[in-house]
Amino acid sequence: MIESLRRSRKPSSEQFQTAGFTLTEGLIVAVIIGLLVAIAAPSFFGFWQQRQINIARDMVYQALRVTQADAMQQRSDRRFSIRERNGRIEWANHLEAVPATQVTTWQPLIDGVVLADIDNTLTKAGGIHYTRFDMYGNLKSKAIGEQGTITLTISGKRDTNRCVVVSTVLGALRKGQGQARANDNERFCY
Repeated sequence: MIESLRRSRKPSSEQFQTAGFTLTEGLIVAVIIGLLVAIAAPSFFGFWQQRQINIARDMVYQALRVTQADAMQQRSDRRFSIRERNGRIEWANHLEAVPATQVTTWQPLIDGVVLADIDNTLTKAGGIHYTRFDMYGNLKSKAIGEQGTITLTISGKRDTNRCVVVSTVLGALRKGQGQARANDNERFCY
């Protein structure tokens, strides 16, 4: 009886033949997965770039809105400043009386996002683009350049450009994206 129990516990040769995959089947599956990854990777990379640049644009838009709200709440003139430093974009919301070079609270944007070579039309001084809001949330502009655009990019191609436009002296803000054709103001991000 003990001998028969030992025999029943031993796997038969048929069980070994039907279990698992052959080496050839495993290689075929690996090749198919590799092809699918090779096809999907560029699309995923493009999707990831678009997502990153949209997040960065939304951060700049919100930072401008916060600067505008702070000006109204604190009843003081505020400045939104944005600069590129060491390959990174940083922004600051500060009192207008404090020069941007003395600000210590610069906030970084997402890595890999830079200022585009075109369509950055806010006033620029000392490598820093800025716009100012008065205590009512309106643009405090001595120059027409304070109404303008900040354009961000990842790869430098226009289809990845995203911008925030300060469009009126009342401080109206809107988001835009890169276009193939220039608008009436010869801007590609609108």
